[in-house]
Amino acid sequence: MKFVLVVLSCLLAGAFATKPPKWPDVYSVSGMLTIPYAEINEPFYAWYDKTNGRSRVDYYGGMVKTYQLTKQGDYGVSLKLAPVTTQNQMNKETCLQVNGSASYKIDVQGILPYVRDFQLLGTEQCGGYQCDKFGLTEVIGQKRNVYTLWVRYVKSPKYPAARMPIPVRYEMKGYNTLLGSHYD
Repeated sequence: MKFVLVVLSCLLAGAFATKPPKWPDVYSVSGMLTIPYAEINEPFYAWYDKTNGRSRVDYYGGMVKTYQLTKQGDYGVSLKLAPVTTQNQMNKETCLQVNGSASYKIDVQGILPYVRDFQLLGTEQCGGYQCDKFGLTEVIGQKRNVYTLWVRYVKSPKYPAARMPIPVRYEMKGYNTLLGSHYD
């Protein structure tokens, strides 16, 4: 009898466990990219519109802007507005364009992590909010990658009975899954 109750309790707990957030198809977000060992604190702003196939990320307080426009041209266009210094001019704002191709299609760039495989680790205070804490650990070859996400919730303006996830903090110890750069 005890065994049946324990199994039933585990099944019920699993059924009611908080799932990782599902981000909307259209969002804007701002935050601070922090790389402690390099003493970098960089504000960023991002707009993501999967529905219309466009995204924008501003770095360095808006000094550098990137745009991904999937519906421009046959394979999309990526634009980068950034100051460029040459022998003749210093910090001239320049538009750099990369056109997509059949082998390299331009896609919208999300700034929030893909969290489908994350597991709820518990709840804790983060940034002054009571948050759900989600985590994922992956081992790829000899590299151990640890990702942690803290999320708070507000009432959805669209569906008042639903909760809308608000990311509070995201930590990456390993491969940079957001911007696809190097192993951190």
